[in-house]
Amino acid sequence: MSENKKPLEGIRLIELANYVAAPIVGRIAADLGAEVIKIEGRGGDAWRATSMGHTKTGPEENPLFDIFNVGKKSISLNMKTDEGKEIFFKLLESADILVTNTRNQSLVKLGVDYESIKDRFPRLIYATLTGYGYEGPDCNAPGFDNIAFWSRSGFSADMSFDAPGSYPTNSRYAMGDVLSGTTLFGGVMTALYQRERTGKGDFVTMSLYNAGIWMSGGCIVMAEDPYNHEYPEKRNAGMPTNLAYRCSDGEWVRCTIFEYDRYCDKFFAAIGVTEDMAALGVSNMADLMDKADVIVPIYEKAFIKKTSAEWLKIFAELDIVSGRLFHFADVLKDEQAWANQYLQTYKCGNGVERVLPTCPVRLGSQGALKFGAPILYGEHNRQVLTQLGYSEAEIDAIIAKGALS
Repeated sequence: MSENKKPLEGIRLIELANYVAAPIVGRIAADLGAEVIKIEGRGGDAWRATSMGHTKTGPEENPLFDIFNVGKKSISLNMKTDEGKEIFFKLLESADILVTNTRNQSLVKLGVDYESIKDRFPRLIYATLTGYGYEGPDCNAPGFDNIAFWSRSGFSADMSFDAPGSYPTNSRYAMGDVLSGTTLFGGVMTALYQRERTGKGDFVTMSLYNAGIWMSGGCIVMAEDPYNHEYPEKRNAGMPTNLAYRCSDGEWVRCTIFEYDRYCDKFFAAIGVTEDMAALGVSNMADLMDKADVIVPIYEKAFIKKTSAEWLKIFAELDIVSGRLFHFADVLKDEQAWANQYLQTYKCGNGVERVLPTCPVRLGSQGALKFGAPILYGEHNRQVLTQLGYSEAEIDAIIAKGALS
């Protein structure tokens, strides 16, 4: 591979998907050099309008959409027309990967489900992202990450605190979709690698619910008999040395200590609770957990005496792992994020500069992946159809028949 060539150059991915989870696969693939053609039905991907509703901007400044779609090509294809379906199949003739989150009954109705086309395109990697999987009573149910990923997995209810005024944890801006789509990308790349060895395509699938269970696996294991861990947890559940505590500046600091003999004595001394711990007979991690009801309030009174910056300096000098609980806005100014190019700037369609996260994939030969430009709905109609061999006159006729918006 030449130094300037990206690892997925020459790979064509067709994206018949909307919202976030499945398009994540295309975003990562595009950053790695694949040609990604996003098929958008009439009106475009619904996430476009949803995103603009949050940012109060127009189609030429839509970073919440761009984060999952930069670097792709958009065609506004009506697959319910004969001409539209013909174009779709022409795209698949030269495609390596098809990614979709369209519900299976709709794919079957269009005749583009995996079983219907697998023999026609034997080398194709056909990837789907569903809400709940292909079996069971909810296999045809629609799914968004706030329900299928966060709620059904147990996270939203059980990650709240058992305290007066506590509410279930709320998900924001497709966080579960991102984890689900990133996992699906790994499966797609595995199938692509297998195809290079066998010459055969495969069917790759992932569900939001499956990803939610995977993410919450440790908690689910602890809920089973005989462990029966109690959820939602109380404020003082777990290791008192590892909880977050509010400081005098209103910020929160958290330490992480797993080795009692190595760290706890100097931690106690640093926060001024050595005598309290001795009086309680604390001598190991088990004691800390067993007496957390009494210990946590003591630590709360200690931490509130200094600012978060003061505590972080103290713990750093003692080599105790610690950190302030960042706000999302803090990340945008974090020197560590910029030094590693975890964030990059880009220009929206209207010319304003905004910030997007970089794909979390690093290859030594590539460095931080650079992402492509934002896309407008149907922006690449003529370009893509010309690549497929259609003449200008034929493209005009296709538009006139309603196959392209």
